[in-house]
Amino acid sequence: MKTNIISLIIIVFMTGTVLTSCGEASKQDAKAAKEDAKELSKDLKQGAEDTSKEIKTAVSADWQKFKAESETAIENSEKEIKVLREKISKASKSEKEKLTQQLDKLEQKSNELKEKLAKRGKAFKDGVISFNEASIATERKFEREFTHDMNELGTALKDLFKNNVN
Repeated sequence: MKTNIISLIIIVFMTGTVLTSCGEASKQDAKAAKEDAKELSKDLKQGAEDTSKEIKTAVSADWQKFKAESETAIENSEKEIKVLREKISKASKSEKEKLTQQLDKLEQKSNELKEKLAKRGKAFKDGVISFNEASIATERKFEREFTHDMNELGTALKDLFKNNVN
């Protein structure tokens, strides 16, 4: 009988020990999982910040290059307009009016492009533009449209006298 009681006490004691240790292990696993989740979250945030910085650097570098090229193109078109004004002054009176009117329109277009470039530059300088994947596409679209408009202006300036030859 003594052995039965001692055996029963030992079994109860061992069962209690096993149950208690199982509860602590699951608590420790839960804590470890929470810590892992926090670290993963920090890593994701850091990765997003790094990506944003890389995008900002790339977009800014592309912008500076594009801006310099565009300013040069605008200056060249302004010089060409001055040369054309001198040529127009030597033309006949009827041609002079017609050509001056056409050149004024082209000069206005050149000024609009110059203003458009200045506004975009101000937006970059003021930090209005957000830097993410979509901003890369937006910048490329702006550059493509601006370049197209500059090419049209250049072609129109070159063709100004060609269209008016009798």
